[in-house]
Amino acid sequence: MEGHITDSRKKILLGYFEANLEKLFDKRVSERVRALTFNIQAFTTNQQHPKFMEDKGLMAVTAADRAHELYVESLPVLFKVLNHGSSCSKIIECTTLLAFFGAKNCEETENSMQQIWEFIHKISVSTGNANKHSLSILPAAISAWTFLLASMDGRRLSYKYWRGVISYFFGILEEMDEEALGLAVCEALTLILETDSLEKFSDRCSNINKDEIIEKLKNFILKFREQDHDQNQDYNEELDFIYDVINLFEDDDCPQASINIRGHLLTLSTYSQIIQFNYLKRFLGSGFEVHMMGNKLLQNVFDFTPKIHVHHEKLWEEPTVTYFVPEARTKKTRQRLFMSPNSAYNKARTQLLNKNRDLTKNGGASVNEAVKQGNKN
Repeated sequence: MEGHITDSRKKILLGYFEANLEKLFDKRVSERVRALTFNIQAFTTNQQHPKFMEDKGLMAVTAADRAHELYVESLPVLFKVLNHGSSCSKIIECTTLLAFFGAKNCEETENSMQQIWEFIHKISVSTGNANKHSLSILPAAISAWTFLLASMDGRRLSYKYWRGVISYFFGILEEMDEEALGLAVCEALTLILETDSLEKFSDRCSNINKDEIIEKLKNFILKFREQDHDQNQDYNEELDFIYDVINLFEDDDCPQASINIRGHLLTLSTYSQIIQFNYLKRFLGSGFEVHMMGNKLLQNVFDFTPKIHVHHEKLWEEPTVTYFVPEARTKKTRQRLFMSPNSAYNKARTQLLNKNRDLTKNGGASVNEAVKQGNKN
């Protein structure tokens, strides 16, 4: 009976939670605070509910005002339940987004990376403990760790946390032939190359150099393609892309990608940005473009500013005079109407010049500049 009550309570809380999600976008600060406070409390008692995990991750993306509060309140609980329940991958995803958007500094982000790394070791397949659960969750955990690494400056990474990471990934590439896991490890190693801090990820006794990592990655990708994995075209394309990125690194170049988002160009100029883009796009799904167009948090991540199309009424008018005259008198009439200082045309022109001058004084010039800028673009 008690378990039944708990399940019913979860459904009720979930309903309230979804209703409160809408209030997170309320113009009134008090309403946003009230909604977020309720949802934080709901999370505390429903950490293993898959729907709560998805929506909590969404809150991390949208609740800019209290993202750090979410980070502080939720992460300790999330890490405690990380090893339990069928929604383990959702917990990892939620934890990662909370750390990415809620951490105030690189120390907090790296702390989250460290806890994810400890979890990775618990389900490590390189020690011979491979099972169905670890094979399904390990790629998600490695991708989450890589996503957070993409937000870090390699120079700020600690020397004490990441010793042996490269060797660990090498071991997986040598022992495993699972597609999702191989792709996750290749992405992680490629990103480590970009950090230009290989000594922080090498063993204590010997540093692994750039050429060794490139050779290991290329050999794995070529071997993978030779083993008839053509049934999964997505993995093949992702690995081919990584192969191209590695070639760019060999030439001391960087990958670049341009994505059209509803007519606005998003430029990605590093592999780190590409990792972040892919991870967030997978999470947000069809809502990604909507968030990119209106979510300041995401726009700041990619330095993306959609151009504002200014819709305005016509500010400047041209004087016009309508007249009807017999054809025989057209030339003389035209002179009187247009060339004389007291002509109807010149009077109308003077009035409009005065009107336009007043508009300029009241801000018309700034609108004009916006229109010019829009024409340039």
